Amino acid sequence: MNPLIPVLFALVGLAFLALLLCRTLELNRSVSLRRHRSTVAGLCDLINYAAVAADGVVIGKSGCLIAGWRYHAPDNASSTYEERNALAARLNHALAGMMGSGWCWHVDAIRRPAAGYPSPERSHFPDPVTEAIDQERRRFFGALGNLYETELVLTVTYQPPAKVVRRLAEWMYDDDRPKADAEQEAEDVLARFCRDVDALEDRLSSVFRLERLKARTEVEEDGEPVVYDDLLAHLQRCLTGLNHPIRLPRTPVLLDALLGGQDLWGDIVPQVGLHYVQCVSIDGFPSESYPGILTALSELSIGYRWNTRFLFLDRSAADSHLEKVRRKWDQLVVPFLAKILRYATRNLNRNAAAMAEEAHQAKAIVDSQEVVGGYYTANVVLMHEDRGALDEAARAVYRAIHNLGFSARIEAVNNLDAFFGTLPGHVEENERRPLLHSLNLAHLLPVAGVWTGQESCPCPFYPPNSPPLLHGVTSGDTPFRLNLHVGDVAAAFIAGSMGTGKSTLLATLGAQLRRYRNMSLFCFDKGMSMYTLCKAAGGQHYHVAGDDARLAFCPLQHLGTDTDRAWAVDWIEKIVNLNNENDPVTPKERNEIARSIESMHRNGHRTLSNFVLTVQVERIRETLREYTIEGSFGRVFDAEEDGLQGLGNYVCFEVEELMGLAPKYSLPILWYLFRRIERSLKGQPAAIIMDEAWLLLDHPLFREKVREWLKTKRKQNCAVVMATQSLTDIPESLLSVINQECLTKIFLPNANALQEDQAALYRRFGLNDRQIELLAGSRPKRDYYYTSPSGRRLFSLELGPLALAFVALSDKETVAEVQRLERAFGNGWVEEWLSRRELSLADYLPEESETNQEKVAA
Repeated sequence: MNPLIPVLFALVGLAFLALLLCRTLELNRSVSLRRHRSTVAGLCDLINYAAVAADGVVIGKSGCLIAGWRYHAPDNASSTYEERNALAARLNHALAGMMGSGWCWHVDAIRRPAAGYPSPERSHFPDPVTEAIDQERRRFFGALGNLYETELVLTVTYQPPAKVVRRLAEWMYDDDRPKADAEQEAEDVLARFCRDVDALEDRLSSVFRLERLKARTEVEEDGEPVVYDDLLAHLQRCLTGLNHPIRLPRTPVLLDALLGGQDLWGDIVPQVGLHYVQCVSIDGFPSESYPGILTALSELSIGYRWNTRFLFLDRSAADSHLEKVRRKWDQLVVPFLAKILRYATRNLNRNAAAMAEEAHQAKAIVDSQEVVGGYYTANVVLMHEDRGALDEAARAVYRAIHNLGFSARIEAVNNLDAFFGTLPGHVEENERRPLLHSLNLAHLLPVAGVWTGQESCPCPFYPPNSPPLLHGVTSGDTPFRLNLHVGDVAAAFIAGSMGTGKSTLLATLGAQLRRYRNMSLFCFDKGMSMYTLCKAAGGQHYHVAGDDARLAFCPLQHLGTDTDRAWAVDWIEKIVNLNNENDPVTPKERNEIARSIESMHRNGHRTLSNFVLTVQVERIRETLREYTIEGSFGRVFDAEEDGLQGLGNYVCFEVEELMGLAPKYSLPILWYLFRRIERSLKGQPAAIIMDEAWLLLDHPLFREKVREWLKTKRKQNCAVVMATQSLTDIPESLLSVINQECLTKIFLPNANALQEDQAALYRRFGLNDRQIELLAGSRPKRDYYYTSPSGRRLFSLELGPLALAFVALSDKETVAEVQRLERAFGNGWVEEWLSRRELSLADYLPEESETNQEKVAA
């Protein structure tokens, strides 16, 4: 065998292996992903969020710590200049005592579309008329397009000092304690930050109502608890424009990936996800500031985020900056040539001298420690999917800023950097150097706004997420949500002169109250203004003590319980005292009244005539005889069967004639009606509306009853609404009770409100001069002024033709026409009434609702 053959085979094999290796390497290179990977930083790489360090605290990649609050500012339109100045001073005091280098504020006024009108499923109207009125209002608010409201959020960022600075401080202030390791040192920094944040919250609580952004637990439909984090949700909204809850991960780290999951296209107008981003910067300032100078920026009819960033400086750092500014201007006072040649000149730069003096004064203010200095940056961030709409909105913001006396710039090359500078926790991007002090900051921040009411009824006795009582409209294309409740207190006071819309408001409240399931509504009306609505909604309407003698009472019909008998004894005693004011019932006579009531209970008797035959005291017998069938008012008080056999869920008492009677006749009727109402309150939602209630309060006995109702009815889940035409009707003895118990007050327009005697009356109810000015300038039958501890605002009802056909009718001719239609058409009078106004319930009620069709047919 030739010895070269094995060598040849070996060479061929090596060549084959080399070829195979080359092919393998080539294939590996073709499938490698490395060449497809971009080295350009993505959105998650550019943001500064790392992990949740504690509840409500986020730690950044730079080591900074972030916390935040949602805050509620007072209504700017209702505040006097003195009140706005006082608020700015309190805010400055809160800042000057705490903030310094390393601290940064981001304040966001987020103008966002308001929640829409409550869906029909959230309301439970028991009749087609009030349901149709609500549907008309839903269509009206839907046709308005986007209404906007402003949400105010404050986030604070603290950047701990560098390690070398901390080490130097430890060396200078050595207290012989053992040096902490890195982990313990981080825990100490976090604990100190949490203490500082709590202290800041305590200070700011005297200025705003604060709500800390932190984790909250909700129970899902399947019963499983889920933890959401409001601070993370705010950070993502600022970053991406997406407003939705963020679930807190079990291990809350890598927040940059969680929050920055959108694509970022950098350009003159960058794009985050589907949203184009445009910043409009505030550059120049007017010569002086005042509280709320930029408030109009929080009332524009577009969606945006107005961000204010303030980098606080220690006094030494602020002094150093101001000294540089002063020296720079000082150098410009004397011309350069005069300095070189050292000759005197009168050609001085007066402007430079003034600016140098201003810098000197600013330094003195900072040195006084009454204020704290810092660098101010303000931008309005607009995000929109449509580039054209974004440009139009940017121009609108630009014009609004210029109209306020500031200079503005629509960002271009600096747009992306300006955007990142508005993100909480980002303190280095887009750093501007105008040095302001904290009192100027208090003037420039959004510390006042438009209060829009609460999105749900705050009553704890109602089902969760119950809709607000009604929707109105206020300035700036902003909705207003009216609730009578402040927590569990639902006592409301309404004051408005004749012809300003008081009766319309009361009827509208009655119609909207029926949205709550099982609501019982009791109205004391004057002048038949609620008659049409009550009858149309299937309610019971009673004309008390009128010419209609069909309504008679049997006040002693219910004697089955000790409480019933005690009330009957008290009722009889009050009647005797009303007729013998100078000779009240004695204890012996009271015992005889109680014995007689017990005897009637055992014998099954229940009329007032039975009581007169049973009682053995002649004075009592003679007094009550006038109330029996033998007397002039026996037709009212001495019936065998009570005319109020069953009170429904909507009862209206017309009491105009009753108010004209002497107290010895009117008060016993009112006490009995109130007793019937009290017996019907079983914890279901209920409301009592009293028009011209103060005509009922002339007598101290009834006054005490109303005082008791204001204090106790909330425990029975019953709202009380009292209205009057004149503030002078309010007895002095009830003024303090109304101010303490009627937390909700609604005032109607009054052109004479600025007259000194009228203004003094309004001040008794807590209104300031600015609020009185609003009442004087508002529109009768259109505007209403709401005030409560929750907020205050001027609003309008914006009623449609269907609602007006039922709630705005009080003249005698119209009421008489309604009564004629009732007699002529029976249950079909509502459709006939509406047809004469070219309206129909069927146009408002959903066609697919068989229940509603049955109601209309009935």
